[in-house]
Amino acid sequence: MDPEPELLGDEPVRLLREREQEREPAGPATGGRARRRRRVWWVVLTLVLVAGTIAWYADDRQRGHEADALRTCDLRLAEASNRADYRMGLTTNYVRPVAGVDGLRVHLADLMAPLARRVLPGVQRADRICKAVSVRPWHWSLVARQHAATAYSGALVTLLQALAAQGRGPFPDDATLRGLRNAAGVSGG
Repeated sequence: MDPEPELLGDEPVRLLREREQEREPAGPATGGRARRRRRVWWVVLTLVLVAGTIAWYADDRQRGHEADALRTCDLRLAEASNRADYRMGLTTNYVRPVAGVDGLRVHLADLMAPLARRVLPGVQRADRICKAVSVRPWHWSLVARQHAATAYSGALVTLLQALAAQGRGPFPDDATLRGLRNAAGVSGG
């Protein structure tokens, strides 16, 4: 018995290359799953990119609002600080030449107390504005600016409160101290 000869039919035949054979799925069910899996990954990747873009845009807007609030804080603090420096500096420059003449003893804090009382409310307002600024922790440069501003404003408030308390007479301009005095039952005098 002779083997049957191979006859070619009318159907066209396409032979796959080796690489294509390796990639070609074994059956029709496997090919559909692979395509669906690729589509799902592309959809997931697209959604992640869209979500990331939206998050970046929202964070950028938030950073802009935080930067504006810090600019307001810086402006108010600079104005209050300059006003305090100007008033305190005028008193210091005015008294310094007289302080050593003929044994005259001038207590500088007594002279600066009324001026400190006048500028203290503005400095306290600036301090409250700076402390009210909320900055996201991942905005490092803004966090550093806000910490520096609140540290300086707090120190300036403390200094002016100490100066204002040194002088003779009541301390009527400080609402915080006045409230504490009233709560303690101490009469102002």
